[in-house]
Amino acid sequence: MGSRYRTKVLLTTLAMAVVTAMPGIAQAETESTEEETTTTAPEVVVPPVTAVTSVLPVLGSGLTVSLTRDATGTITEVALDPSGATIVKEGDHKVVFLLADGDTQVVVKSYSKDKGEDGATAGGVKTTVTADATADVTGPGSWSADVFGTGVVTIPYTVAFEGNVPSITIGDIVLPAGVTAEISEPSVKTSDEKNKFRIKVTLISGESTAKVSFLASTRLDDDGELAVKLAVTLDSRNHVRCGWDPDDRRGDRDRPGADDQVGATAGFGDRSDSHDDDEDRDREDRRGDRDNDRDRGGDDDGEDRG
Repeated sequence: MGSRYRTKVLLTTLAMAVVTAMPGIAQAETESTEEETTTTAPEVVVPPVTAVTSVLPVLGSGLTVSLTRDATGTITEVALDPSGATIVKEGDHKVVFLLADGDTQVVVKSYSKDKGEDGATAGGVKTTVTADATADVTGPGSWSADVFGTGVVTIPYTVAFEGNVPSITIGDIVLPAGVTAEISEPSVKTSDEKNKFRIKVTLISGESTAKVSFLASTRLDDDGELAVKLAVTLDSRNHVRCGWDPDDRRGDRDRPGADDQVGATAGFGDRSDSHDDDEDRDREDRRGDRDNDRDRGGDDDGEDRG
């Protein structure tokens, strides 16, 4: 009798212990199942920008510059409307036009990144106008491109001068769904010989960003001759689709890399903001002025050939 009672009590105790342990076992199994089914969201890949349209405020009537390039950054076509300009230089990554007035010059540059196993990828785009009078680079313009593969972004702007001091006003930006824009505070420098106005628009789509910069400047040389410049740059530093290839930089020292670097995407790595230092930007602008002077003279040193 006593033995059967003790056996019954022992069995009851064991059963209660099993029942008590069941929630923990079930929870452990649930957590294990959840860990096994957890997945990482796929990385968003932004396609390269292969078409850029710039409406430039030149010669009082405006000039539309339409760039088309392939996914590697090689230029396939640059169309001007109205036409009638003379091609001074032409290469895979740079085309230089002299407009009908014989003084105003338009330079279109396309940059590439990487040339490894996967080949080159299209990078930034820079369009520059140089003239010898502020009136030749004054008025409304716009810049348009499908920056993130989600639809065309259009940034209107207006260039004005007070004497030789330039200013640029950004208008109402047209954005596709899911894209936002932030306009920076302008950077202004003035002196007796040189004047600069720079402003940037940061475009944001999810984790990806890109910047479009606008620069207007004037410069008096030692003979008192005035040089006026307007540059509009899409730069995609740290962006999945860009960067600056050493071969492009070799003969293209006014690259936007130092003063107009833009763009960041998750997982591509951060870079120093040192390129935004005024000293670096001034140095690159001086180099750009020398390159523009060389282009205007028609000297083809072969370094800009793509």
